[in-house]
Amino acid sequence: MTKVLAVAAVLFLSGASLVHAQQTREEEHTALQIEKAKDLHPYTPTPVERRLEMAEHVMMNPPPYFPFVGSIFPGGLLAFGPRYQKPLRGTGSVEAHAGWSLKSYKLVSTEMHLPDLGEGRVSFDAHANWVDAPRVDFYGLGNSSHVPDKARYLYRAGVAGGSMTVKPLKWASAAAGAEYLHIVSGGGTGGTPIDQAYGPETAPGLGAAPTYAHSIVAGEIDWRQSAGYSRRGGLYRFEWSDFHDTGSGAYSFRRQDAEVAQYLPLLRENWVIALHGLVSATDTDPGAVVPYFMLPSLGGSSDLRGYPTWRFRDRNRLLLTGEYRWTAGQFVDMAIFIDAGKVAPHTRELDLHDLKRSYGIGVRFHAPSATALRFEVAKTRDEGIGFIFAFGPVF
Repeated sequence: MTKVLAVAAVLFLSGASLVHAQQTREEEHTALQIEKAKDLHPYTPTPVERRLEMAEHVMMNPPPYFPFVGSIFPGGLLAFGPRYQKPLRGTGSVEAHAGWSLKSYKLVSTEMHLPDLGEGRVSFDAHANWVDAPRVDFYGLGNSSHVPDKARYLYRAGVAGGSMTVKPLKWASAAAGAEYLHIVSGGGTGGTPIDQAYGPETAPGLGAAPTYAHSIVAGEIDWRQSAGYSRRGGLYRFEWSDFHDTGSGAYSFRRQDAEVAQYLPLLRENWVIALHGLVSATDTDPGAVVPYFMLPSLGGSSDLRGYPTWRFRDRNRLLLTGEYRWTAGQFVDMAIFIDAGKVAPHTRELDLHDLKRSYGIGVRFHAPSATALRFEVAKTRDEGIGFIFAFGPVF
C-alpha cells in the first residue's frame, strides 16, 4: 500500500510539473508576442512600389486634362499638345486632343464612345478630325523607286463619321462604318514640290482635291491577351473599304486589307515567336485611278522597318514579319526581327520574288496590357541603317 501511495505521489508531482512547464511556456510565448508587438509598424512601400502605385492610380483615374505626346501622321515625327478625356455613363467616353509635330504637322481630333449595349456586345463610336501635313515624302511608284527621286507634297484632310461594332463572342467581332472625307493635295515644303518632279502619269491624282463617301465593313477573330501587348494568341482580320468620289468619280476605288498575327510562347512565355502578315489590294472602275496619296505603302516604324516612311507605294502591297522576343525585365522586352515586303501594280505580282528586306534588334518598354515605347535599329540591304523611336506595338 505504501508503494502504491508513493507511485501515485510521483505521478501527481510529475503531472503538476508538466502543467507548470506548459503554463510557463505559454507565458513566455505570450510575453514574446507582446514584446514583438511593441516593434510593429505599418509596412512602408519601397520607392519603386510607390511609383508603380502612383502610375496605376493615374491610369485607373486619369485627370480630364493632360498632355498629348505621340504621332499624329506617319512620318511627322514626335508631336505634342493638349488632351481632354471625360468618362460618360457606363463604358462611354469623350476624348479630344490637338497636336503639333516636329515637322510642323498639325492635328485636331475628337472621339466619342457611347455606352455599350447588350452586356458589352454592341458599341457605337463617332469621330471627327482635321490633319495638316505640309511635307509628306513621295519617292515614286513601284518597288524600284529611288531615294534621289524624293519629292514633297501637301496632305490636308478633314473627316467625320461613325461606326458600330458587334461582338457575338468575346474573341470575334464585326464592324461597319461610314465617314465623310475631304482631301486637299499639292506641292509640299522643305524639298522639291511634287508637281515639279512628277506628272499625272507618274503621280496619279496630282493636284486633286477629292471628297469621298467612305464606307467600311470589317470582321476579325482576336484572341490576344491585349491589342497593346500580347505574348500569346492571335489576330485574323479582314477589312473591305469603298472610297466613292462624290465629284467626278475619277478617283473612286475599293480597297481590301487582310492581316494575320500569331504569337507562339516558349518556356512559360519567357520567349515568344511573333509572326505577322499583311496584304492590301485596290481596284477601280474603268477610267478611274487611285490617287498617289491614297495608295498602300511600305516603310516606317512598323511596315518594313529601316526604310523611311512612305518609301514604297503602289496599288497593292505584301508585308511579312517575324520576331524572336524575350523578357529582359519585368517591364522590358528585347527582340530581333526581320521584315520582308513589296508593292506592285497588280495583285498577281505579290509573290516572294524581289522582296525588300530589313532586319534588326529592338527594346520595348511596356505595361501589362500596353506597349509604351519602342527603340529599334534596322539594317536594309540597299539603303543603310534606320533608327526607330515609336509609341505602341509593332503588331
